[in-house]
Amino acid sequence: MARFIIFMIGGSHEPSAAVRPPDYRQAVPTTRGLMKMSLLIQLIFSIVIFYVLCMIFMYLRQDALIFYPNAARHEGHGEDGVVDYSLERGEVTLRGWLVNPAYAREKLLIYYGGNAEDVFLNIDEFKGIQAATLFVAYRGYGPSGGRPGEAELFADALVVFDDMRARYTPDRVFLVGRSLGSGVACYVASRREAQGAVLVTPFDSIENVAKSLYPWFPVSFFLRHRFASLDYIGDVRCPLLVLYGGKDQVIGPARTRNLIEHIQGEKEVVYLDAADHGTIDMYPAYWQAILRFINR
Repeated sequence: MARFIIFMIGGSHEPSAAVRPPDYRQAVPTTRGLMKMSLLIQLIFSIVIFYVLCMIFMYLRQDALIFYPNAARHEGHGEDGVVDYSLERGEVTLRGWLVNPAYAREKLLIYYGGNAEDVFLNIDEFKGIQAATLFVAYRGYGPSGGRPGEAELFADALVVFDDMRARYTPDRVFLVGRSLGSGVACYVASRREAQGAVLVTPFDSIENVAKSLYPWFPVSFFLRHRFASLDYIGDVRCPLLVLYGGKDQVIGPARTRNLIEHIQGEKEVVYLDAADHGTIDMYPAYWQAILRFINR
């Protein structure tokens, strides 16, 4: 009788399927899988946050990445055959130097430097040329006031060109632009009449250069200073001399070749296989080509 009562109350000693406890050994892999998934999500989220922070940094710092103003003012330089130049642009004064001013009415070269170049340091090289050469420091560079920017550099270059035309009425004007300055020279040549333009290590656009250097960054969306020579080269009517090096790691040769392919008018191309971005002017062929071009 007791056994019957126990059976009726407790049933079998074997637990039924309905009340069988969970098998924790089977639950462990599922928990581990969730932990792995959580770590993967955290990793992806961290990468996204890092990428966004990099984009913000690049956007805010792009002026510093494009422009490297030097502080040298070269006051009281005492250079023979060099006169100081200045031009008021609103609240900004642009300053520079005119080499061999005696030739200014006959032949004038206007030089546009690279993004980190102290143009004053080119004076000795140009003293021996039978032409006047104007070197103006970009705004924000050296003795010039203001802050650099694409629109500002372009506008300044046009005003300086017109000012030199009015002061000296030169018979022939040549533009010489190196690296970033090639973009300025292309723009001026597309807006003013010149007898020729020399483009040293030029690029098709800063946008394309930046894409080559930072393929992971959405350059087109964020870039403020494009220096898109491709947009202006079609309007250039004067002859062009292009010089570039095969070892250039700053502006890849592909960027220069793309610009060359879009030149519609007369052009001469000098390719120096062993030259890089900073040494191209050390090769005799460099100066031979420039002198031949401006003395035709």
